[in-house]
Amino acid sequence: MSPKFKKSLSLSLLALLLSDAGATQLIDNSDKQHVQVNISARETNRLAIEGRRIANVVPAQPGLINGKKDEAQGVLYFTMSADQPVVGTMTLFVTDDRNVTYKLILVPRPISAEEIILRPPQADKGAPRRAQAAEGRASSYQRRAKELILQMADSEAEGDGAVERVGVNKEVPLWKEARLVLDSKYLDGDMVGEKYSLTNVSAADMLLVEQELFRKGVRAVTIRNQTLPPGDSTEIYIVRERRDNE
Repeated sequence: MSPKFKKSLSLSLLALLLSDAGATQLIDNSDKQHVQVNISARETNRLAIEGRRIANVVPAQPGLINGKKDEAQGVLYFTMSADQPVVGTMTLFVTDDRNVTYKLILVPRPISAEEIILRPPQADKGAPRRAQAAEGRASSYQRRAKELILQMADSEAEGDGAVERVGVNKEVPLWKEARLVLDSKYLDGDMVGEKYSLTNVSAADMLLVEQELFRKGVRAVTIRNQTLPPGDSTEIYIVRERRDNE
């Protein structure tokens, strides 16, 4: 595996959401890095900051969204502009009432209205020990998930003796525009890595977003190529919780 691809995998893993996908998205670390979020392309979305108020919202490309701020609650309701259709993604900068700026990459989708809740940075001083311990466990899990994905992506890796690789080669129903095949599984303690091959069988370019592949128990998703022309394939790496029967 090339150093360039290994670096891109590492950067992608830093932005993973460690919660199940749903109509309410809880977003961590967007004050440190750009984070992708799904939004409705046709309905009104709600943007809020946990425990704080929105002071200012600036889209990187003006005119792409129509927003109405609820001053009483300190939240923003917004829709995509019908005058300037968005192709691909758009960047949004959000500042709270304590002058912290959050960076979002909005991905318009034909879905129902989404609620996006940004989590502000936690203060280092005076944090409860339980919270610090939980953060330590989450950080350790993220490191293990990252290492497992890097191992799955490196076809020349000999692998850790603690990780068991199982060949599968099973087609998995996904979308009619795509063919998804589960190539292999990697068993590592309380987590399972899954390596997939996805092929665009449609006549149009396909934009893949990690959040679309989250389901219950999934903790990390990385896609090698997120833009897929017709007929092309890409590898997808998923880390999830290990089930009792595995």
